[in-house]
Amino acid sequence: MERKRMRFEILLERYFSNFLRILLTNILFAVPSVLFFGLFYFLNIALFSGKVSTLLMLIAIIPLFPFYAGVVAVCRNTARGDARVPVFKTFVTAVKNNFMPFLLHGLILCIVTELSYLSLTLYGSFLSRGWIFIVLFCITILFVLFLLYVTFYVPLMNITYDIPLKYIYKNSLLMAFGELKNNFFATVALAVVFGILFTVIVFSGTATVMLIAMIALWVLLIPATCTFMYVFFVYDGMTSIISTKNDINAGIKDIDGNLIKKEEPEEQMNVPVGDFDDIDISTLKDTDDYIFHNGRMVKQSALLKMLKERGAEKDGDRHD
Repeated sequence: MERKRMRFEILLERYFSNFLRILLTNILFAVPSVLFFGLFYFLNIALFSGKVSTLLMLIAIIPLFPFYAGVVAVCRNTARGDARVPVFKTFVTAVKNNFMPFLLHGLILCIVTELSYLSLTLYGSFLSRGWIFIVLFCITILFVLFLLYVTFYVPLMNITYDIPLKYIYKNSLLMAFGELKNNFFATVALAVVFGILFTVIVFSGTATVMLIAMIALWVLLIPATCTFMYVFFVYDGMTSIISTKNDINAGIKDIDGNLIKKEEPEEQMNVPVGDFDDIDISTLKDTDDYIFHNGRMVKQSALLKMLKERGAEKDGDRHD
């Protein structure tokens, strides 16, 4: 009897079997990365007489984040075990179809990151002045960790589901708390990756060589590798939870970002029998949009018709 493989074995297998795809994805993302970070670097030089402001550099997140949609799309498909992923097509399509939402995500992420950086810097400089600053510093670290967990879900959910942005943030905030186990494993995986990369950089040699090594690792590995790691751990948990939520009724996106609305075979066209505790009846509409019920996608119009028929049957029984 073949033993059940451990989760990290599957992770390593999928990562190394898709290594060239991850490498290509990272290079595609590196092009806008170099462009925008280079632009803000020279802007720093011009505005601050040769000094580099971290706060100004972080603004590069905003125009860069739409291109991160391509990284998430490729890594999602490879992490969930897709054997053949057309990297360039998937990357470009994801960027094109999600440009404006990811621009908003980038703006929000930039603001929160700037505030987190300021808080950590401020409270860190005051640690020797009393316990209150130690407490504030620890709270800020927990907030940054929570932000990281939210960031796991926002781009991945945007790529996977066709739902309003308010539900993306609502569900991401809930999963940052509710999926602590998977979030923890994802954090450990990221810590291992950064630990290995940090070791490589530190032992590179001189400061110049270390800088070159850092840039090379960013261009070739870091964004896509880190994305693959956290997506591998959070994707299944996210989809299992989303599939039962009533605010997710617009469907799932395919590899091209199009909404999937497949017709069910005739033998499966009947609405699944069961109770309706998972359905908020007031939200149903007489449309062909799908909603999850008893583990299957069902047309809202068919479900509404069945509910009306059951209501009529109950009224008839009462009259009898």
